[in-house]
Amino acid sequence: MEQTLLIPIDFSEHSLSLVRQSIVLAKSATASITLMTVLKNNSGFFWGDNEEEIRKYELKVEQRLRTLAKDLQESSGVEIFTMIRKGRVVDEVLRIAEYLNPICIVIGGSSSNSFTRKIIGSKALEMIKTASLPVVSIKKNVLVHQCENILLPIDATKSSNQKVNIAIRMAKLFGAKINILTAIEKDKPDSIVTINQTLQSIEKKIKDEGIMCSSDYLETGNDLTLKATSILEYAHKINADLMIIMTQQEKSITQFFLGTLAQHLIFTSDIPILTINPKG
Repeated sequence: MEQTLLIPIDFSEHSLSLVRQSIVLAKSATASITLMTVLKNNSGFFWGDNEEEIRKYELKVEQRLRTLAKDLQESSGVEIFTMIRKGRVVDEVLRIAEYLNPICIVIGGSSSNSFTRKIIGSKALEMIKTASLPVVSIKKNVLVHQCENILLPIDATKSSNQKVNIAIRMAKLFGAKINILTAIEKDKPDSIVTINQTLQSIEKKIKDEGIMCSSDYLETGNDLTLKATSILEYAHKINADLMIIMTQQEKSITQFFLGTLAQHLIFTSDIPILTINPKG
């Protein structure tokens, strides 16, 4: 299939809002949208094994999905496809993602005060944790107006090739500028020269791809919450539309969501976040 955004929905208010926000991303990338709904296995229905009732329900969902796609396509001009699968939600979404190879999977995040309760251990967390392609999470009530400014926070002391390459791909798709940012601890001023060299090297690589790019650093303390706050303040300062983060700093998914900078960014960001899992 041509370039598409894969969006799993359950017809909740949040998922429907997510689709409307994703239309902006699809238009920016000249891409289609694939809406996907996953039905439970028969044993998951409260009416048990009544095949007739199950089929009626499936037809109702199918009609609702097609109507939604038709209405959105007519109002937005974005081509919208639909898919319905049966089974376990995460398994089916990832299976279809492998088949379609979409630009990304777009999922909903929750507000910061309930993120841990709603996302930790949920389908969204599992998708972020296991997907082999980028996952964009957009919180409820976040309005996506454009995708012209990408913030790329990096650890300039580690290899960022995979992350930079994906940022380049996204910037080309969306016609966006990349803003590289790294955080430097205030008590390690000697590292600034080396880090600046790394930033300049990455900036050159991106500019050589014909993409507008800038690089900067923030002097922060070692506190993860303050670091995340500083990065988000910077994101708002430059009017970032998307932030790209990677799980490569973490040894396990538990660490990723229970005590790292990535956790704090995801918990508190009101900017869409694209998460990447490292290869290899």
